[in-house]
Amino acid sequence: MIKLLVPAAVSMLALVAATPALAQTTLLTASPAGGTTTTFTPTGNNGFGNPGPVVINGFSVTGNPQATYGDASYFINANGSWVNFPWVATNNGTGSITFDLGSNYGSVGGFMNYAPGTGSAPTITALDASMAVLGSYDLSALAPISTPAATNGGAFRGIQSTSANIRYFTLSGSYILAHSLTVGGAATAGVPEPATWAMMMLGFGAMGASLRRRAKVTARVRFA
Repeated sequence: MIKLLVPAAVSMLALVAATPALAQTTLLTASPAGGTTTTFTPTGNNGFGNPGPVVINGFSVTGNPQATYGDASYFINANGSWVNFPWVATNNGTGSITFDLGSNYGSVGGFMNYAPGTGSAPTITALDASMAVLGSYDLSALAPISTPAATNGGAFRGIQSTSANIRYFTLSGSYILAHSLTVGGAATAGVPEPATWAMMMLGFGAMGASLRRRAKVTARVRFA
């Protein structure tokens, strides 16, 4: 029986390792309670042609092809414009900016807007410390921001994870820009990763084998 337990555990390990992890993130349309918000304060019109990284209000920001920032007027087509309203932006229809949050968080987001119908889809993406994508959302399809002809209009959009594993936050497409960044959010209970399940199953198999081995030894002593 012991010989059967180990192959069974190995088979379970292979099965669990092959099982994809369940979705870990959700799209936020309101700032979660308990978060810490940083409002950007740069002035002027900076960063054109410079991919960075550049430190803005404590966050290291890298752009592709550039990370722009300031408070000069920023036109966002049908959604109006931002005037004397500090921003960090792609200033590119297909570009991106990535914030290094400095630590891992359970949620991240900000007050943002974009120019509808220009370049690629406005997208927000959460990544872990190894730059692996945790979740990515097309705002135009899932949570559009509509502020017709507004001045300094926008809305909160963000991402919540099932654990505190968000290290980087990327904004891309449609000249997207942000006025603030909110990080925090208590980690919620998540589904164990496949590797965790595998270790648990191997542990159960080893425990079963040990118990059966002890039972046989006890039996031999008792009836000798």
